[in-house]
Amino acid sequence: MSQNNTEGHIVEKWGDDGLCLGWTAVPSALIFLQSRLGLTSTDLNVLLNLMIHWWKPDDKIYPSQDSIANRMGVSKRTVQRTLDRLVEMGFIEIIKTKRNGRYKGRNIYNLKPLAMIIDTMAPSIKDSMNISKEKVDEK
Repeated sequence: MSQNNTEGHIVEKWGDDGLCLGWTAVPSALIFLQSRLGLTSTDLNVLLNLMIHWWKPDDKIYPSQDSIANRMGVSKRTVQRTLDRLVEMGFIEIIKTKRNGRYKGRNIYNLKPLAMIIDTMAPSIKDSMNISKEKVDEK
């Protein structure tokens, strides 16, 4: 399926106004692997909030913890604990920055460890679900 055709389907499903803030590609494998990876709903929500800031493979991801907390309707401390948990689980890396630098003290988040885990585990979940390549390609 071509990229333009995919984007057309997304607009068809969600509408132009529904996409006025953009859209984020999330591998379905992340959802299917959520339990196997030990991700809570809060973990997944924080990851999704980080993903909306990751447009290109080498982009820096640096949303504020306050922004994530506000979008989720939880405390900043909940976001901090969740980020610490995601680091401990090996799904993300956090790079601290200086307050007087370009990122104004915000952390930079690296999601590449999660992407590698998904890339490695997705085929096994696909096999266990008995999904043929033809069915995936039809989407």
